[in-house]
Parts: sequence; structure tokens; C-alpha cells
Amino acid sequence: MATAEDFGLWIRKLSTPDDPRARLICFPHAGGSANFYFQFARGFDDFEVHGVQYPGRQDRRREPFRKTVQELADEIAGLMGDWNDLPVVLLGNSMGALVAFEVAFRLETMGVAPLSLFACGRVGPMLGKDEETHLKDDDVFLREMALLGGMGSELLQDEEIIELVLPPMRADYRIAETYRCSPGTRLSVPIHVHIGKDDPKVTEEQAAEWKHSTTGEFTLDTHEGGHFFFTDNGDDLTRTISRSVPDTLATKV
Repeated sequence: MATAEDFGLWIRKLSTPDDPRARLICFPHAGGSANFYFQFARGFDDFEVHGVQYPGRQDRRREPFRKTVQELADEIAGLMGDWNDLPVVLLGNSMGALVAFEVAFRLETMGVAPLSLFACGRVGPMLGKDEETHLKDDDVFLREMALLGGMGSELLQDEEIIELVLPPMRADYRIAETYRCSPGTRLSVPIHVHIGKDDPKVTEEQAAEWKHSTTGEFTLDTHEGGHFFFTDNGDDLTRTISRSVPDTLATKV
């Protein structure tokens, strides 16, 4: 049975409104941490926002990396199974979208499905996309990081920073690039996909493939910006998530 200590390792509270009407769980991109969503969380007045902290980075850097997206999802869903006092919305960016999708599937199987899933900056789970970036040398790998953004270019010149971020980044890339969606892994809850129109990794056509991963509502929205569009242009996404809760609850009545 999961302990409070286990829960605190994995799931970090980023905002604490007085009277929350829903809970938003945010799953970071490859190499990312729970605190990546700290600024984003400030855009919600009445959502309790949490970020997931994967092992192998920051205060969890001494823990082993997990070997698959599914292994990560098993552990996270196990922690969240009894955590249903509020409507739960999942949001994942890039690799985090895959983890959130697999967590949503497990929660649904357990009878505690989330209200909806927001998937950002990622091709549909049914599309295998192994560019073997995780196998490339450090210089090529760092150029890939610079292409996507998410880390300031000055940080990518700092050898101490590189030494800290490269191992979790490469480990995460490996599990994201080798991820294969198991047959029958499909949700019944709504999936809302959001991408930046200048994202070098995701086309609108590829993002639309998420529609095959749910029998419920599907939407696709394109925003100004790139792979991490919502770090500079997140107001539309924040409003959309906020509106989705009463809209989705209304369909369940």
C-alpha cells in the first residue's frame, strides 16, 4: 500500500486554493520536473494543481530511471487510485502526454476515471515515432534540446547544468521513443489535444491521431508558438481547461 511519503515523492502540490472545484495533475516532458508547471499553475483560481515528479532527477536523482512509460504509469496510477474526492483532470506535455494517457487508462480500468485528458505537443499514442535521439552523442542530443526550447540556450552552455540534465533527459527520451501503445488501450473520457503551430515535432495531422485513442469527445486546437507553446502563450489553454470541468460534468448528468 502506498504511503504518504510515496505520494509526496511523486506528486507535488503547486497551488492551494481555498475551495477547489477540481484537481489538475500535470505530467512533465522528457527531462522535466514537477516545478516546470509552477508558473502555469498560477493561472488557475479554483483548481488544485499538482505536478508529477519522475524519479532520477533533482531531489530524486539517486533513484533509478523507470524502463518504460507503462512502468511509470503503473506506479502513478497506484498512488492516485483512491484520490477521487474532487474531479480530476490530467494534462501531459510531450512525453508527459503519453504517461498521462497510460495513467488515465489505468484509472479508468480501476473505476476511477479522470474527467478528461489534455495532451499537448505529442503525436497520437498509436503512432510509433522512434527517431533514436536517445542513442545520439551529446552534441547532437543538445542540439535537439535547443531546437525544441524549454531550456534557455545559456543553460545548454553550462557544463554543470548539462551534467545534471542529460541523464534524465536521455532516459526519458528512450522510454518515449521506444513507447508502443498496447492494442486495446483506449479511453472513454474526452481527450483534448493542443499543439503549437510551429512545433517541429508534431504536425496537425499527427496530433489528430489522438482521436483513435478515445471513444469519447475529441478536440484539437492549435496555438501560436512551438513545442512549449503554453509557457509563453498559456492563457487560452488555462481558460479551456477551466471551462472543460463544468461542461464535462454537465454531460454526465
